[in-house]
Amino acid sequence: MKTLLLKIVPAALAVALSSNIYASDQADLDDIRGWGLVSVETCLDAALDTVPGNARKLELKMEGDDPTYEFEIDARDGNTYNVECNAEEGFITEIERSVAADDPVFVKYAKITEAQARATALDFNPGKVVSNEYEIGMDGSVTYEYDIQTTLGYEVKVDVNAVTGEIEEANIELYEIGMEQE
Repeated sequence: MKTLLLKIVPAALAVALSSNIYASDQADLDDIRGWGLVSVETCLDAALDTVPGNARKLELKMEGDDPTYEFEIDARDGNTYNVECNAEEGFITEIERSVAADDPVFVKYAKITEAQARATALDFNPGKVVSNEYEIGMDGSVTYEYDIQTTLGYEVKVDVNAVTGEIEEANIELYEIGMEQE
């Protein structure tokens, strides 16, 4: 039942957003302006207070019905972190450290391969993988994260649990500013 809900909720959200935001060539971000979000600067300040460093990328995505800013921060400790901030309230909701595929902690705990996780993500949300990351959560969880360009023209971020192989979350990206680290 949980897997079915994980497929239905993002699909329903995609249809709703595509009809509101992507409905015509004239659609733009005016719809988002009416959502009453906190400023990007409010969330950026909270993110940098939590993980000091330099922000190099910003995404606005929907996590369920919560708009969420995600900042990619090159931290002073030499690591790169993805820091999520609730865009309605301005508080930090999640921190994950990006790691290499051969990171010893990731390798130790991952039970499924990247190929298996990729297949799961694409089965869940068909399209083209445009980027992927290996992440370790602050709780020690290990996750494969995929940005998938769908056939309908929007991008979905799909997280696959590297231990169980289950979809943890799938979120529509409304916009992205900045570049993925190569």
